Amino acid sequence: MKKRQRNKILKIVARQINSGDFTKLNPVHFRCVDKTISGYIEKKYFSEFRPWWYEQIDNWGKMTLGEEYGKFFDKTLQEIQKWTGIDMDKYHQYFDLNHKNQPKRESGNRKPRKIKEQPIRKLKNPREYKIRLYRGEKQELEAIIGEWAFQYKGYEFFIAHYYGEWVVSDVAIGCRIAGHERYKMAIRIAKERIERNFDKYVAKVERFREEATA
Repeated sequence: MKKRQRNKILKIVARQINSGDFTKLNPVHFRCVDKTISGYIEKKYFSEFRPWWYEQIDNWGKMTLGEEYGKFFDKTLQEIQKWTGIDMDKYHQYFDLNHKNQPKRESGNRKPRKIKEQPIRKLKNPREYKIRLYRGEKQELEAIIGEWAFQYKGYEFFIAHYYGEWVVSDVAIGCRIAGHERYKMAIRIAKERIERNFDKYVAKVERFREEATA
């Protein structure tokens, strides 16, 4: 959709939602707004929050991922409201009223969507791994093609290229450890972080596993 057309739709939706009219939107208009909001959150997550969070590995013992992401999410919604002109509180009311309980399309045998950006450097031993992403307020595992990077005290780590850089993540829970535009530098930074903060990393893995089985 062209930018001009999208902006026109955003104005139409803002006028309706902000007036308190929660009549179901034209399907095309709703898809446009829903895609715009989710796309903006995802872009900010990858470009700002995710890199920032893994730079804080030394402070993980004093911080909570859910709390920090909540702050980021609220701030991002304020930015979206300013950009689109749509009152986000009223939009959430509209969404809960018209779309929250609608059944989703069947996706039982559908494979997770893969990031299709081609690596700058060809992988020697490509295989499928999982990376942990935030979709709105929920965490999801997404398939990606990468290769084994290194092992440390029984824990394995892999590297993949997406969103403009080489990213090292752990195999255990799919969390990002480090990223850099250069392949070898990304691995080097990740090794140093894991070696320096290994106990904190193990505690993080155990916490994720406990939450997954709770």
